[in-house]
Amino acid sequence: MNASAKDGRKCLEWADFPEGFTPFFLDPTGVQLDTKELSPGVYALLSSVPNVDNAGFIVGDRDVLVVDAHINPAMARQIQERVREVTDKPMRYLVNSNYHGDHTFGNCAFPAETLIIQHRMTAALVPYHEEERRFMLPCVGNDPKILEEVELRRPDVVFDDFMQIDLGGMVVELHYFGPANTPGDTITYVPEAKVAWTGNMTGGNLIVPLESDAPTYMNSIARLAQALEVETLIPAHNPMSGPELLGGYMQYLSDVTQAVRGAHSAGWTLTEAMERITLDLDRPYAPPADHPRFDFFGDLHSYAVMKTYQSLAG
Repeated sequence: MNASAKDGRKCLEWADFPEGFTPFFLDPTGVQLDTKELSPGVYALLSSVPNVDNAGFIVGDRDVLVVDAHINPAMARQIQERVREVTDKPMRYLVNSNYHGDHTFGNCAFPAETLIIQHRMTAALVPYHEEERRFMLPCVGNDPKILEEVELRRPDVVFDDFMQIDLGGMVVELHYFGPANTPGDTITYVPEAKVAWTGNMTGGNLIVPLESDAPTYMNSIARLAQALEVETLIPAHNPMSGPELLGGYMQYLSDVTQAVRGAHSAGWTLTEAMERITLDLDRPYAPPADHPRFDFFGDLHSYAVMKTYQSLAG
C-alpha cells in the first residue's frame, strides 16, 4: 500500500522521479568508516567509498551520542566498533538526520538502552518501512541481501525545532531549520567544536530539493547559516567542507527559483522547463568532465526544476 493511501503522508518513491533518473549510489559493500577526530571528543566517521554515508559520534564525560545508523545492521555494527576503539562509555543517544533507510535502517542493531532521536517529521515517515525498503533497493544494486537483516525500530524521543543534550562536559544541539532535502532534516551541532553534521541538507558542490523545492530549501539553508557558527560541515554523502559552500547553495537554489518562475510566467510546460533550464544550469554548475557520475548532475538539475515547477504550479 502506498504511504499516501494510509494517512495522507507521502514517502518518496521512484515513480516521483523523471523517467531515466539515475539511482543514488548507497551500496555499503566493502565500505570502511575511517575515524577522524575533529576536536577533543568529537569524531567524524568518513566513508571510504564516495557517496556512501558518513556518520559520527560525540563523547562526553558520561555518555556518547552517535549521528546516524547507516543502511543496515552490518554498517551499524561497524559504527559501534569505531566508537569502542575510542571509548567504553555507553552509547546513550542516536540521532537520525532524516527518515531514509541509509540513515535509519541500522537503528535496529544498536543496544536497547540507546535512545533513538528523530525530528517529528522524520518520526512520521519512518514507520513506512516497506515503502522505504523498496526505495533503497535500487540504490544498493537491487541486492536484497544487503537489507535482509533490517527491521523497523521507531524513535524513543521526538523533537520539534530544537533539543539540547548534555553528555557530561559536552553539549550537543539538534536543530531543525525547515524542510530541505527531506521533510525533517536534522542538524547535529557541537557548539564547542563548531562542527555540524548536516545529513542530506548539505553536500558537495550541488544539493537537490529531493522532497521540497528550491525556494523552500534556500530559506532553510539561510536559517542554518544565520543561526550557527560553523567551521566544519559533515554531510552524509560528500567530503567534509567549510561553511563557504552555504553561499553557493543559496545561489544555486536562487538561480533555479528565478529560472522556473520565469518559465512558468512565460507559459512553458513542465517538460520545456526541465529541458531548457537544465541546459542553462549545466554550464555554470557542471562537475569536472572526469567526474565518475558526470551525467548524474544533469539528473539533479532536471529534478530540482521539476520539483520547483510543480510547487509553483500548485
